[in-house]
Amino acid sequence: MNTLEAIGARKSTRSYQQKPVEEDKIEQLLIAANNAPKAGVLHISVVENQEVLKCINDLALKGMKNSGNDFMVSRASLDGYQPLYSAPVLFVFSMPEGAPYREATASCAATSLIIAATELELGSCYVVTPLLGIGSSPKLRKEIGIPEDFTPVCCAIVGYADGNAFEAPKSQSKNVNYCR
Repeated sequence: MNTLEAIGARKSTRSYQQKPVEEDKIEQLLIAANNAPKAGVLHISVVENQEVLKCINDLALKGMKNSGNDFMVSRASLDGYQPLYSAPVLFVFSMPEGAPYREATASCAATSLIIAATELELGSCYVVTPLLGIGSSPKLRKEIGIPEDFTPVCCAIVGYADGNAFEAPKSQSKNVNYCR
């Protein structure tokens, strides 16, 4: 699969097998993330500990239900919904407080990682709801290794796909114009 094929094949996976992702694949994903365009210092936390993942998931679900955001509340109310979709690996992208272009840098790294995951025949999903859980617990931030004075910006979950619960159709909208 070439890069354009991986981009075209990429989709947001929302159901995962309980099969660990091999270390060599995680290393390849980290290389892809670290080779993304960036401005400033990026930190990536790799979370595989199932107890920590459950804690993040549960705090995120609670945060969604109490967010006051209609979409998050309705999503969190779906039968069987879990913000981490039982993925075996969570990547948390953090940047220094107040760093310029934090969202762009972290999102570029997450996107490169997700495209690489597709190439490696792994399912993946760009997610921000885990930030509700991570942000609500200084102890959890420390446990997953987020440096002091850094803020988690976005996340990606990765694993072997197991169907695709809560699937959303790919957008096929006409959102391009040319000025030639």
